[in-house]
Amino acid sequence: MAPTFSAATGWLLYAGLILVAGGVTAHWVLIPALKLPESPIRSWLEEAAWRLGLLGGSFLPIALSLVFIRQLIEFRDPFVPWTEDAQLLLTGTNWGRTWLLGVTGSFLLAAAFVFGGRGRRLAWAVSAFVLLGLSSFPAFTGHASGTEGLRPLTIFVDTLHVWAVGVWIGGLGFVLYANRGWLPGGGEKTESILPLLVSRFSPIAVASVGVVIVTGSISAWVHLSSFGDLLFTPYGQLLSVKIVLVTAAFGLGLLNWKRHTPYLTEVSGQRALIRTAVTELFVVQIVLIVTSILVVTSPPAH
Repeated sequence: MAPTFSAATGWLLYAGLILVAGGVTAHWVLIPALKLPESPIRSWLEEAAWRLGLLGGSFLPIALSLVFIRQLIEFRDPFVPWTEDAQLLLTGTNWGRTWLLGVTGSFLLAAAFVFGGRGRRLAWAVSAFVLLGLSSFPAFTGHASGTEGLRPLTIFVDTLHVWAVGVWIGGLGFVLYANRGWLPGGGEKTESILPLLVSRFSPIAVASVGVVIVTGSISAWVHLSSFGDLLFTPYGQLLSVKIVLVTAAFGLGLLNWKRHTPYLTEVSGQRALIRTAVTELFVVQIVLIVTSILVVTSPPAH
């Protein structure tokens, strides 16, 4: 399988999950924590959360379709028709049955955002429930499902890892998007809402990063035979690159939290935080690409 196709497919899947997680986190956690009365700010935040979720929900059916194509190419028997291989993959393997559940969930999620509307509580409840299930798709179809004796642990850990990344990066994306959409409106909408959002999002981000570190460490312990695997195996080398990039993203987040957040009442502080946060998001996109290649690379411990 070409690394470029694997990277693009995986990135689209993870990006879709993160965007939806950002919208869901904003709707259920961040916006209620602000304790805002009905106001133009609250209305815009709800609108921004819905738009983010809708964008991510639109990505997921496409991403899962590409995931199926990727798996079919790897599964392909050149001596039988494509249709026969596809049918066998879908109905005769655990991977195929899991994919059918996943793609059904992706269409349900997209429909909840498209037809449910941003103000309907049921649509948000469906979106949150389906997101929790779809976040386990990488675990059930990846390395976590192949760890004999530790399968329940690794599936739980991988799923929790995806949730935590979604809350952290999706939430950060929501904060930047909501603030950017609020400022150009003119009229009374002249003040940044970063001080309002960042003060409530920072504890959520810190908790999420803690979960990412713990779950990532457990996964590395399970999939590596020794520390030397980080240097001398293809899987370990990719994981090493991922660790360096994730550490850089953590560092940028820490810089924002400790250095720029106290000065958010000043325009210069807001601009510095936005620049650093955008860089953090960019680094994470590279992490997602590396992860997408990593999940189709055999771990040395398997």
